[in-house]
Amino acid sequence: MIGTDENRAVLHVEVIFWSGKRKIPPSLVSGKYCPHFVVTGTTEYLGVCFLDGTECTFDTPALGNAQPLYPDTIDYAPLENNAEFLIYEGANAVGKGRVLGRTVPYKVKQQRKQVPYVPNCIYWPLGDPSGNGCCHL
Repeated sequence: MIGTDENRAVLHVEVIFWSGKRKIPPSLVSGKYCPHFVVTGTTEYLGVCFLDGTECTFDTPALGNAQPLYPDTIDYAPLENNAEFLIYEGANAVGKGRVLGRTVPYKVKQQRKQVPYVPNCIYWPLGDPSGNGCCHL
C-alpha cells in the first residue's frame, strides 16, 4: 500500500540483461542505475534504483537490491515474492527479472524522554516559575 513501510521494502532480485539491447551491461553497484520494472501481466512502470548487486554480463543472471523510487505515490505491491518483471529504460525492454524477496525497513522505536530524579522534589511537567522543574516539599 502507498506510503507504508511495506511499500518501501528493498527488493532482492535476480536480473538478466539481454545482449543487443544496450552497448554495455549496467552497473548495479553505482547506486545510479534507475530503470523501471513492469510486472508480467501489468502495464504500470514501477521506478526503482539499484542500491547494490553483482557484476552484470549479458544474458547471464545477476543479483541485486533495488529500492522503490516513489513509495509515497505508487503502489509497489505487484512486486511480491517470485513476481516476474521486464526491465525498461524508457520505452525499451532491456532485460527481465524475478523478485527473490523483500526487506521491510526496520522501524526504530522512539525512546521516552527520561525525567531526571531529584530527591524530595515533585516533577512538574511544565516546570515551576524558576524553570528547574521541581517544587521542594
